[in-house]
Amino acid sequence: MTRVTATEFKNNIDAFSKAAMNEPVIITSDHRDHLVLVSAEEYQRLTGVAEDLAPSMEDRIKRTLGKHHDTIMELAKR
Repeated sequence: MTRVTATEFKNNIDAFSKAAMNEPVIITSDHRDHLVLVSAEEYQRLTGVAEDLAPSMEDRIKRTLGKHHDTIMELAKR
């Protein structure tokens, strides 16, 4: 896995974008992991969502609300 600072990434975005096609590239900020760049193929594998089968915005909102239902209901009681 490649690890670079945000400045290094900004200055060499093309090289690190190419590297992300083969392995995750961790981008750090203030000496802490901040972002991870992965290929679209790897993202789809991790999320289980193929780009051509990507859910609509409404479906994504419903799924997200479903995942956080208990939290939302608890906050609504406050």
